[in-house]
Amino acid sequence: MTPLKALYGRDPPNIIKLEDDASPVEDVNIQLKKTDTVIAELKDNLEMAKQRMRQQANKKRREVSLKVGDTAYLKISPYKLKSLAKKMNEKLSPRYYGPYKILERIGEVAYLGTTAYVLYPSDFSYFPTQEKLA
Repeated sequence: MTPLKALYGRDPPNIIKLEDDASPVEDVNIQLKKTDTVIAELKDNLEMAKQRMRQQANKKRREVSLKVGDTAYLKISPYKLKSLAKKMNEKLSPRYYGPYKILERIGEVAYLGTTAYVLYPSDFSYFPTQEKLA
């Protein structure tokens, strides 16, 4: 279902592609040329907007690659995981828990740590340490 059909209850109008002299009426050919230029301009604007959105989203992303045996601190929000929010003042709860040892790499971006959870780079903060974990 298209957004137009969901909003207005009807299908969007069919857009006819311009072929060489699609119609013997000159006004129809002019209107089809205008429609083609508008569609091309809309596609360009959508592509530029997509690139801007991708660029803005990638500003805060980071490339993380861990090895087996590295340590990482797990980022858990106490507001979402109520079992960790045992204090009176949840805002003062620690933001990072650990350090946890990376036991296995699963695929491109997932890691298995000493926790029961699969770790993703958005869920942890990597701090290289020299100390050995038991």
